[in-house]
Amino acid sequence: MGPVLVLADATFAPHSRFPIHPHREMDILSVVVDGSLSHHGDQAHGVTLGPRSAQLISARSGIVHAEGNDTDQPTRMLQIWFQPNTFGGAPAYFTRELAGQGRQLLAGDPEMPLRADARLWWVDLVPGSEETLIVDRARQGYLLAMTSRLRIAAVGSEPTLELAIGEGLEVGPGAVSVSSDRAGAALWLDVA
Repeated sequence: MGPVLVLADATFAPHSRFPIHPHREMDILSVVVDGSLSHHGDQAHGVTLGPRSAQLISARSGIVHAEGNDTDQPTRMLQIWFQPNTFGGAPAYFTRELAGQGRQLLAGDPEMPLRADARLWWVDLVPGSEETLIVDRARQGYLLAMTSRLRIAAVGSEPTLELAIGEGLEVGPGAVSVSSDRAGAALWLDVA
């Protein structure tokens, strides 16, 4: 879908990690859903992120790193790989911690700059309310149920589709409303 090459939903067991490995010319966004994610490498050695936070690795000319769970509890994270639209330059590393509730931008702005035409949001859902998501023409949306079941409908219609935790849905141009029977969160991607 557009510049998105990979969208992985992964759980790290306590005290487990990916070993040291390289990346080049790729933007990799990791979103911590539950637990803690530790990053070790030549770009930000020893950074640990908690729930509702993200790291963006813009590998560019190349990095070497390892990441994983250094705690006694499981860690669940989403990892999204983007094909960049520009190449070269020094690697860069960015982080963001979300504060508050509602729809919050994870990446795709100057503080978390993707080298792809994409933006991602963490969307908190409250029982009894709806969140409207709009996809402009010539763009695509993707909705992922992160922590609760979702009900989706065209705006102004009855819910027509449900997503279980971990399921996703590509959304074409137009508007959809999203709701949940319990407090939870979704990931919303908007790409060209």
